[in-house]
Amino acid sequence: IGEQYRSAIYYTNEKQKEISGKLIKLLYDKGFEVVTELEKAEKFWNAEDYHQDYYKNNGGMPYCHFYKKRF
Repeated sequence: IGEQYRSAIYYTNEKQKEISGKLIKLLYDKGFEVVTELEKAEKFWNAEDYHQDYYKNNGGMPYCHFYKKRF
């Protein structure tokens, strides 16, 4: 779905990286297709106001994700 809409966890320290990595591996080992990337947090910019609470404000639109029970 493109880089700007990808699923990612941005860690700020090694403990966060370790915990996130273990969770991703656990889900993968259980057979889940994990596409979430794990990356070091770099410089961050807040998005424009119209992007805030996007799902809450646009949840009924077909391009928003839908809830699917995983576990």
